[in-house]
Amino acid sequence: MPEKFQRCAIYIRVSTTEQMMHGKSLQAQREFLSKYAEDHNMSVVGVFADEGKTARKELKKRKAIHSLLDSVKAGEIDVILFWKMDRWFRSVSDFYKVQDILDLHDVKWIAVAEPSINMDTREGRLNLNILLSIGQNEVDTTSERIKFTNANMIENGRVIFSENNMPTGYMIGIVDGIKRMVKNPEEEPIVNEVFRYFLTHHKKRATMLHIQEMFGIDFSYSQLRTMLSSEFYIGKYRNNTNYCPAYLTLDKWNEIQRISNRNIRITPSGRVYFFSGMIRCPKCGQLLCGTGCSSIINRKTKEKRTYCYYRCNRASMDSLCSYRHRISQNLIEKYLLDNLETEYEKYQISLKKASEKAEKQKKKQRTAASVKREMNNLNLMFQKERITWDYYDKEYTRLEKELSSLDVVVPIVTRSLSYLNSIFQGDFHTMYNQLDDSGKQDFWRSIIKQIIIDDNNNVAGIDFL
Repeated sequence: MPEKFQRCAIYIRVSTTEQMMHGKSLQAQREFLSKYAEDHNMSVVGVFADEGKTARKELKKRKAIHSLLDSVKAGEIDVILFWKMDRWFRSVSDFYKVQDILDLHDVKWIAVAEPSINMDTREGRLNLNILLSIGQNEVDTTSERIKFTNANMIENGRVIFSENNMPTGYMIGIVDGIKRMVKNPEEEPIVNEVFRYFLTHHKKRATMLHIQEMFGIDFSYSQLRTMLSSEFYIGKYRNNTNYCPAYLTLDKWNEIQRISNRNIRITPSGRVYFFSGMIRCPKCGQLLCGTGCSSIINRKTKEKRTYCYYRCNRASMDSLCSYRHRISQNLIEKYLLDNLETEYEKYQISLKKASEKAEKQKKKQRTAASVKREMNNLNLMFQKERITWDYYDKEYTRLEKELSSLDVVVPIVTRSLSYLNSIFQGDFHTMYNQLDDSGKQDFWRSIIKQIIIDDNNNVAGIDFL
């Protein structure tokens, strides 16, 4: 297969000390890497230089790296060349931050003077990890110093969080010339009302809805639970009991914990939700959750019947969705038993149409030899500068995909229908009625991927696995 030209970026770095002591100039690195690119069918699209920077310098301070990543994200680069690994990174965390971006955009790197270090071979990854492990030792040493510093700051009541990570009701303020957590005057009424209302009514969801209505804000159930369990509100963080101003006394906080723990809802045993994970809310797309109840159907024997439903918790708990219906499990089950055979016939028809379409496309394909000839011609035109890079890249990529589809026979991936056929060839209704609830759950999970619900709370269709 003809080799495609690659767009390469050259990254060069040298610290002031290295240049003075060893003469490792940027110009020498640039000439070395440019010659490598020329010898390996690469077109240099940019040179990115960090002068006077060490590889241990914080990533945010290496401006050339950020300019390079901008070009990567813009799709302008296929491969990055640098002299040695220590020109690139010595920090493990920074290396993988950048590597994640390169992987996302399918960009490779080459340490030209160290070909044994790479991400493509087992030996290359081993050598790379050894180098990174050495660097990690330096990172761990620094981390220990940071932990010691943070512990000292917490002990002295200094703030260690950013403004964006402040708990509800707090902000960063200056007290005696030191940054500390202080009460946020704008949010203070909200916090006080949360605790007052919950201590009075003992209901989490009612408290959440009360705060939403009273203050007109987006206040979620998870936010409420965090506030009810956080020790910040008694002024405590880790071992410092006077870390920040308190909203609650210790007695009040303990009372809230007692009420909150008692308020946790325990799902009664005996309910089996056949369709958990199969139904999504038609409004917000959230998976519907099982809920239910039990009622006595025979007063003499005290016999109970369990009822199972499915609901959207974003609507029922957080009031962030408008779909407030509950769907009966019995109604879904009835629809499936009445319509399963019809839905399966539709499924078989769709598979047949997909197979016929694939067969038609296969007949229209040309030979691999003709595609390779066109790729060779495209390379020749690019070398003679008769076409632009954008046109060359677009056409070459198209031909690569076409050649791949010719060289590799990719069958249509479908589920074997033998299991489904065996179900519908027999009396599956009789078989189904003999199953217990756990067996019925397993039955539906073995054949159905998704149950589609419309806005009117009706089953609109099903997708088979």
